[in-house]
Amino acid sequence: MPTIYDIAREAGVSITTVSHILNNKGRFKPETVARVLEAVERLKYRPNFAAKSLAARRTNTVALSALLTPESFDPLNLQYFGAIAQAVSRHGYTFLLHVSPDMESFEEFAASGMADGWLLMMVRRRDERIDLLRERQVPFVSIGRPDEREAIDVVDTDFEQTARLALEHLLALGHRCIAYLAEPLAFGFSAIRLQAYLQLLQTYGLEENAELVAETDGTEAGTVRALEALWAKGRPITALITHDIPALTALQVLRGWGLRVPEEVSVIGCSDSPLAALADPPLTTINLHVEGIAEAAVEALARRLQDPEAPACHVLIPGRLVVRRSTGPAPIR
Repeated sequence: MPTIYDIAREAGVSITTVSHILNNKGRFKPETVARVLEAVERLKYRPNFAAKSLAARRTNTVALSALLTPESFDPLNLQYFGAIAQAVSRHGYTFLLHVSPDMESFEEFAASGMADGWLLMMVRRRDERIDLLRERQVPFVSIGRPDEREAIDVVDTDFEQTARLALEHLLALGHRCIAYLAEPLAFGFSAIRLQAYLQLLQTYGLEENAELVAETDGTEAGTVRALEALWAKGRPITALITHDIPALTALQVLRGWGLRVPEEVSVIGCSDSPLAALADPPLTTINLHVEGIAEAAVEALARRLQDPEAPACHVLIPGRLVVRRSTGPAPIR
């Protein structure tokens, strides 16, 4: 395999001249550039990117970390992976995806130094990945809001806005007895969205609905238990707000209880999972603008890689209500 030394000898120039021409640095006579490029073509030279990265202490690679278990997987994650990969490519970086169920695997991968910076998904309120990367001074962007976020770069959905979209949609349909099923509250997005929802209940004078709140553990069985606990309170629930995956389970459970959706109970999700439009009935939900989140996150990381001392940035991307057939007017009782 030819090296840069072979190119320099073939073209009759110095190694430095070859390096500068191949990296588009400096100004050279057209005939000098032509001789170097002809030598590259003749010898079929290909740059050794690993050696370049080692010399520059950079890999030109961005990695995405998602801590996922089989129970917590959502097809929406695939949309995020694809959108982030495309955004990373547009910014001129190579993309690496690291999916694991535990912190140990992430720690080993992060220690390899294969990435210049990290994007973190499925961020918990207290996320050990953030502590590890900060300790090692590795640039990263959190796609999600942990409890302590003032000093780090964060890109997230505006979950306060999505909670308002969901509640106001149901209120406009005449619903007043509304239940709320939260995803595991260890995740930042779930805690933030629930807090926003409870504040909205006060704003609209619906404080009594605060008792109609339950948490799923993220499994189908946990969602069923949470739904049973909500309906066991004996309130005339006419609507349910939750995330898309628990919402799909809720549609099945309500049908099994003999409750018609949306004639007797309306159900609204939040994420516009690829499965939402395929549900029976198709699920009303909130589209989270995955492409916008991906672009903002990669842009923030690219800025951090270029300027490690830049102030932390916080970006919130609004969602969009997608009305399908799982919500309708409140039943007259």
